[in-house]
Amino acid sequence: MAALAALVLPLISACFYSQEELIGFWGADRALAPGLYTHTPYDPQGQEWDRPTWRGEIAYEGRRYVSEVADFPHQNARLKRLDGDIYIAQWPRRDGIGYGILFLYGDMATYHQPDCSALPRAVREETGITLGEEGFCEIADLDQLEAVIRSYLVQREGDLRIDGIYRRVR
Repeated sequence: MAALAALVLPLISACFYSQEELIGFWGADRALAPGLYTHTPYDPQGQEWDRPTWRGEIAYEGRRYVSEVADFPHQNARLKRLDGDIYIAQWPRRDGIGYGILFLYGDMATYHQPDCSALPRAVREETGITLGEEGFCEIADLDQLEAVIRSYLVQREGDLRIDGIYRRVR
């Protein structure tokens, strides 16, 4: 059940999406070193679960993060450096491509699934996105994605919940 929750969270909570990948092969950045990792989700109140829900080797192939271990929550993810140790994360979903924010801390990374509805209407209008009926915002291109994520980080002023954490074991 915990593994299922770790898989479902990225599918239902990523508010920014596109129909096609915006971070392509040449635009992807390597952030996490390949190795053995654990993944632990956080609950909606910001508390880390009491144990990891996934453990396995993560490799960096074709500028994507992949694992041969079943149920890797972010299979085929790509990262794009936004600033310092802050990255935009992109991963395939059943209904398109999802985007989130990853914070790198050496051999550990946390991620946050942005909430499009948390952006004020003026910021959405300024960045050219529209809040859909289900609370999702479609992103047209990489420049717009970067602008939206930067605006989101400024608007939230560091007040971001952690949705999950990857820890490198070896």
